[in-house]
Amino acid sequence: MKKFNISALVLLLLAVGGLGWYLLAPSTKTASAQADLPDVTLPRLGGGEVSLHQFLGQPLVLNLWATWCPPCRREMPLLVRTASERSDVIFVFASQDRGNAAPLVRSFLDESGLAMEWVLLDTKNVLQQKLQTTGLPTTYFFDREGRLVAKHVGEISPRILEASLAQIAP
Repeated sequence: MKKFNISALVLLLLAVGGLGWYLLAPSTKTASAQADLPDVTLPRLGGGEVSLHQFLGQPLVLNLWATWCPPCRREMPLLVRTASERSDVIFVFASQDRGNAAPLVRSFLDESGLAMEWVLLDTKNVLQQKLQTTGLPTTYFFDREGRLVAKHVGEISPRILEASLAQIAP
């Protein structure tokens, strides 16, 4: 029978746990290499299609979220409230729910009492692929020229939201 090495097991668990924390911990990053707003057209929850490039010329907050994501659901009231208070910034909420997402999204928004102008349905996760998103929610902050200025992975706090907004709409 082989002898069990508890030290090796502890080191392995610490290494795996540290890597998991690093990959999943919420973070805010300032974009060092400028990224552009993707040239993507998506269906709008209220009907029709929306090109993200139609928002060029205005600061833009792009939030990738899903109805099944608890941190997404928790941060949504803060984002919607801020969007209603900030006429100088466009807020776009791109649902990453798959399949027939419209009823799910509509139901969540109705039950939560949330109303926002720009809700897009990204059922094929095109934005996640183009922006190389590593988790949900992820919030992107683009300047007037469509350059990525900041991004936050994980549930956003009021302090981080305001600091990131100050970078795109001082």
